[in-house]
Amino acid sequence: MEEDLAPYPVQNHGFGNSADVDLVRYADKLLYPYVPKIVVFQTGSNDYLRIEGDDAEKIRRCMENKRRMFSDFHSRLPDAKFIVMSGLLLPGRKQFLALTQKINQELQELCAATPYMRFIDASAMTYNGETFHEELFRKDGIHLNHTGQLRWAQEYILPVLQEEWNLKPTEVNQTTQESKS
Repeated sequence: MEEDLAPYPVQNHGFGNSADVDLVRYADKLLYPYVPKIVVFQTGSNDYLRIEGDDAEKIRRCMENKRRMFSDFHSRLPDAKFIVMSGLLLPGRKQFLALTQKINQELQELCAATPYMRFIDASAMTYNGETFHEELFRKDGIHLNHTGQLRWAQEYILPVLQEEWNLKPTEVNQTTQESKS
């Protein structure tokens, strides 16, 4: 990730099979000590897969967890900007397409109403409204392959980082070098 998102000073603190409750549990170790300027959150299906109930209950509880998490993180990192990536529409979890789309819609509305948050919708990258772009995924149909990761980085994440940093990539390199010295 550090290479794919260069020249921005990125640290990957994500971990497999995680959900929002895990992010909250490990924030003292993985988030707060770094005092980040920008935090990028990838919304995933693990959050609602762990919740019992029908779709409406999953959406309600998932969004309650997210609101609480973002509020807690903001209270500890009041100057940080939160970039919330949409949940990708996954060929390996087609049965959750409508659920993921609804959560994406609610996340977009939450971000629009919250000054320190920004929503980035990357769902069209993996689903065109009729078919999934399976060539962007590993065999499991859940995780992006390197081609998918590069496209995600170049088309969605890098443009947002550039806007939020409000610097040209060459200026980011200077800022990064200055912060290291």
